[in-house]
Amino acid sequence: MKKVVTNITKVVTTLVALSFAGTSAADQFYINVGNDFGGNGTNNPKAAGVNTTGWLDQLSIAYQSTSTITDAGSFGVADGILSAGDSILSTGGVSNANFTSLSDISSNLVNNFEPASTTFGGPSNNGFGNWGLTFGFSDLAGTWNGFGFDYTSGTVSMYYYDGTTTSVSELIRLFDLEVNGGGDTGNSTVLSGTMTNFGGTTVNGVDAGDVFVSKLGTYKDYSSVPGQNVYFNASQDTRPLNSVDYNNGIANVGGTHNGSINFSVPEPTSIAILGLGLLGLAAARRRKS
Repeated sequence: MKKVVTNITKVVTTLVALSFAGTSAADQFYINVGNDFGGNGTNNPKAAGVNTTGWLDQLSIAYQSTSTITDAGSFGVADGILSAGDSILSTGGVSNANFTSLSDISSNLVNNFEPASTTFGGPSNNGFGNWGLTFGFSDLAGTWNGFGFDYTSGTVSMYYYDGTTTSVSELIRLFDLEVNGGGDTGNSTVLSGTMTNFGGTTVNGVDAGDVFVSKLGTYKDYSSVPGQNVYFNASQDTRPLNSVDYNNGIANVGGTHNGSINFSVPEPTSIAILGLGLLGLAAARRRKS
């Protein structure tokens, strides 16, 4: 039994990474929550008025997960040694079975911004703490290839909440991060995917799809251009496992994670969009003349 736990524990320390090895550098963004929550020093710059944060590089995250690893390899279903073909299905954050009420949100949320807001000179966090961001996923799936897990699918949903939120059902979904590939690099687990499926509601009067904004405009507007994508880029570390339970070829593993998420908009695409805009202006001018 000790051998079973050791083998499962060795690989699960890099599971559920929410990471992305992309070709585009991370872009700065700001968050517009439609309200001035205050809480800043006099020298903390805001990006676009009192209802926004300053320009940010990434989100820091903390969450709990549960993963089910099913032994389907050549060594049978009773020895607990990972082999090619074994599958993993992970849930985490507010979608985890252990998340039952808003009281659990303190260990399943975005817990800071980077760069951090300081008393003097750091970007504004617009009273972050009076409002917050959290996320959840229930279907992150992969297969063991002999060295690590190859991930093929999953949806991570990002939510907004503030002091008026009284239950989990009142969390406002902003967008989804769709996982479409990735795997274990040896040092960490990486996933690739895109931002999609923007929420159809509002945050303090701001369309949920316009809460996250890049230098090119809101991520919703950018993603609405056919063939264009906003990519997510994130990584995490796993702290000591909460639990490992192996029984009849299935391992149920609980973990606690710290990490970060950033976003990128490929520059060649942004140039193409700008070019299309200029062409539209030129055509309009020709019609007027």
